[in-house]
Amino acid sequence: MRLFAKFFLCATFVVSIALLLSGYLLITSSHASEIRRETERALNQYQYDKFTVQADLLDYAMDTLKALDEPALLDEPDASATAEETATSEKTEGASSALLEDRAQTAAAAAQAQAAGIPPTLLDDMVAELSDLAAFYAADKTLLHSTLPEQIDLSLLDAVSDSSLVSKIQTMGEKDYLLVCGKVTQSGVSLYLVIATDISTVIAQKQQMEQSFLRVYLITLGVSMLVVLALSLLLTRPLNRMNRTAAAIARGRYSRRLPVRGKDEIGELSSSFNLMADAVEDRIYELSEAAQQKEDFVAGFAHELKTPLTSVIGYADMLYQKPLSPEQVKDAAWYILSEGLRLEALSQKLMDLIVLNRQDFVLEEIPADELLQSCVDGLMPLFAERKVVPHLTADPALIPMEYDLFKTLLLNLIDNAIKAGSSEVWVTGKRTGDRYVVAVSDNGRGIPAYELSRITEAFYMVDKSRSRKQHGAGLGLALAARIAELHGTTLRFHSAENKGTRAEIELSCMAWEAWEESEESEGGGSHE
Repeated sequence: MRLFAKFFLCATFVVSIALLLSGYLLITSSHASEIRRETERALNQYQYDKFTVQADLLDYAMDTLKALDEPALLDEPDASATAEETATSEKTEGASSALLEDRAQTAAAAAQAQAAGIPPTLLDDMVAELSDLAAFYAADKTLLHSTLPEQIDLSLLDAVSDSSLVSKIQTMGEKDYLLVCGKVTQSGVSLYLVIATDISTVIAQKQQMEQSFLRVYLITLGVSMLVVLALSLLLTRPLNRMNRTAAAIARGRYSRRLPVRGKDEIGELSSSFNLMADAVEDRIYELSEAAQQKEDFVAGFAHELKTPLTSVIGYADMLYQKPLSPEQVKDAAWYILSEGLRLEALSQKLMDLIVLNRQDFVLEEIPADELLQSCVDGLMPLFAERKVVPHLTADPALIPMEYDLFKTLLLNLIDNAIKAGSSEVWVTGKRTGDRYVVAVSDNGRGIPAYELSRITEAFYMVDKSRSRKQHGAGLGLALAARIAELHGTTLRFHSAENKGTRAEIELSCMAWEAWEESEESEGGGSHE
């Protein structure tokens, strides 16, 4: 299950439970409060009715005593009696008081004896005076009189005592009643009094509240689900965006990044994701660069292998096909040996330059005119093969350089000039003060002006079909540009179509005479 669905369902469940619980507590507490109020009202009414019943029972007892006392009152002596009669009457009155007390006790005993035999008229009068529905039960739980719609559960009377009341809600017919039951004792008479109060409106109010809550619950739940849905989309959108960005990076679009909005956890996660993506991109770039450098090395080495091999093959062919003097044989062998040794050293230096990106090569003071002469002589077989006339003019000077790499640079320039369809190639070295300019010029095809700025890019070829026929890879000038940069300078090109191209490089130098003087001052002797 997706995170969006989990969050939506969990939030909806929590909101639903919270609404139900709050509604239940609200309705229950409200209903309980109403029931308490009705119970208090019923208890107050019960007390009032209880006092009314007690008063009626007391009146009934007094009436009974009065009825028993009336015959004695009829035998009372006349007021005009003699003194003896008065004295006799005082004695008789004392006897009558004792008789009245005996009669009251007798009447109470009689009333208690007929507890269940209260006259029906008295019960009717008592019920008529009560404000609500009521019922009377005898001490033995016999029903004496009732205006209730139905009989109550007699077990309710078992919980009643002389000092406690019992209340209970009971449905009678189609209505609900609150029953309050208690024990009434007066003038030796004990009765169970049950008062019923109609609370159907309270029950109906609870049902109405439940229905109203159900409607509010459904509406609120619906609105809450929409809000939760919106929040789910809002909260999971950055995760979906992060997922899409990760998938794009996995497909090779390493520059993709996440927008960072806010400083919350999502914003921090987006920032961390971008940092991770930067690290991945850098690592991939490093790996790609390393792979490219290895490819460049292989291609560059293969490219640079051709020039010394041309010299080696050319001089070996001369030794094989032509009878040469011992001096010529010695010179040819020296060129073969020299180019072989240079090729061996060049392989390691090219790897250091291209693969390892070394920049700390040791630069030595090399005679510029000797280096230029060596380059031209080494390519004499190629000049002869292409029928190109070389011209060399070089001022003597000392140039700080890495010999093998700088010779590779010059050989690349001369080789390109020979292959440009030239009939003549000029190699010059001119010193001006402490600067030395090495130039290679030809009268070949030239380079279009709009392509001149790109010729030092790796694998870039002006005439691709011609370059492939000549087994070019577009790496010679790119490598030459890097070697020039290693020497603290740059290659400059001037070209015109069908007129030729001039490549030059400017270096610092020391005049030969100044070098000799410095050597003599240091005791090093003169150079021969």
